[in-house]
Amino acid sequence: MTELRNFLKPDITFSQDLTAAALSYTTTLTRKFRLKNIEFHASVVITETITITRDSVNGAAYDTILRKKSLVGEQNYNYDPEKEIVFQAGDKIKITCTNANTTGTLYGTIKVQEA
Repeated sequence: MTELRNFLKPDITFSQDLTAAALSYTTTLTRKFRLKNIEFHASVVITETITITRDSVNGAAYDTILRKKSLVGEQNYNYDPEKEIVFQAGDKIKITCTNANTTGTLYGTIKVQEA
């Protein structure tokens, strides 16, 4: 229910304490949408790898890594797709972040728009 409300206001938020576990977050949007951007902020400077994947409604064979970014001593990262990305109804955004250094909390905001 939270994501439905967030979808209508178009921000989806998530967070993970990287001292406890790596981040693995998947949206549950059910309508067709456009990805506007994803913003990340860490509570402290981190050195980790963020991966953003289109989790296709058509199955794992159609999943596509949209961006893999190694953060080295950084606290912020903003993913702005170079071109418009339209997700079909049932497609999801999967975001992972390593916790190799078990430091800090990673916060994220996904901005989408109905297609």
